[in-house]
Amino acid sequence: MFRKGCFPIALIIMVISTHGYAGEKVLRVATLEDYAPFCMIAAGVTIAGHSVPPGEDTAGFSGYCWDVLRESFHLMGYTIQLTVTPWARAMLNLKTGEADILFPAGQNSGRLKIFDYSKEPTNQANFLIYIRADRQIQWRGLDGLRGMTIGVKRGFNYGDKWEAASGILKYEIRTIAQGFKMLSADRIDGFIGYEYNWDYHLKKENMTNQYKKLPAFDYSAEYLVALKTNPKGKLFLKDFDAGKRQLIQTGKLKKLKEKWFGNQ
Repeated sequence: MFRKGCFPIALIIMVISTHGYAGEKVLRVATLEDYAPFCMIAAGVTIAGHSVPPGEDTAGFSGYCWDVLRESFHLMGYTIQLTVTPWARAMLNLKTGEADILFPAGQNSGRLKIFDYSKEPTNQANFLIYIRADRQIQWRGLDGLRGMTIGVKRGFNYGDKWEAASGILKYEIRTIAQGFKMLSADRIDGFIGYEYNWDYHLKKENMTNQYKKLPAFDYSAEYLVALKTNPKGKLFLKDFDAGKRQLIQTGKLKKLKEKWFGNQ
């Protein structure tokens, strides 16, 4: 039996432990900084473990995929701890357990062995080669690129067909801007890219007429991924799927698409 005056204190402790930090839903998310218009960080901004509670956003980082992820998890009651880094580092954060979720990520056979994927995608990437406008390359598929040097953005997925392609010198490049600069200087023969993102960059920089595209050779929808060994990974992905379906049902996803891409 409680002594006089002790019960209220015990009750307060129980309320705090039930509704306070113990019940908070927190998700650690890692993503990349150079993927406009899906994920993009403002110059001079650093985001590492930034807390984004339901109903809030983060200054200096934006993009269509970020809006979809944020809105979906917020509907499910999550506070997001966001880290934005170069892609290779974001991937490492997931593999070492510093992040629960990585996005947006395409599928290939190697990744499917170690990652679980959301059922709902964030976007789609078409894979193709950019060349200088004054170059003539007769497209005969990836086999026709044998002996050429093709710039590849470090850490990006271009599908199993590209991984299986042989006889091509695959030169790693850090940023999209660096890739096109090397292409202009004729230091590489082509630059493999994700069509919508690379086109967005060229349009923004008023460089569209300087390059042309070879036909797309493959594509991949992109998703959220969690490490298979993360005991909560499947739950996080399931909750994202449920949140995104709510965005679709309420018409919010349509509004996000119009915000970033206009009426299509």
